[in-house]
Amino acid sequence: MQIHLIEIANNFTKLRDKVWESGWWRLDEGDAKKLVGGQIYFHRKKSEPSFYGGLIQAIRVEQEEPHKGSIVFEFEYREACRGIKASKLGWSLEAKIV
Repeated sequence: MQIHLIEIANNFTKLRDKVWESGWWRLDEGDAKKLVGGQIYFHRKKSEPSFYGGLIQAIRVEQEEPHKGSIVFEFEYREACRGIKASKLGWSLEAKIV
């Protein structure tokens, strides 16, 4: 599985070499868990190719306000996840799971 996300705020945190976190996403925890091992693609707009992305290594649910309950993805950056287009169909607000 893979997920495409609209990211305009640059909410990325570097954890270690090539490993990042991205949050805070309003997704079902069960759906997010199914994405571990899949690809994550970040877009500025639905109509634009991805500018960043990687392999999802883990997810966590934020425990503190103001983002309590939202999903945070841990991913390893992959150059191959740049420049990927997503079709216009299937988006739900800022996310599209394929």
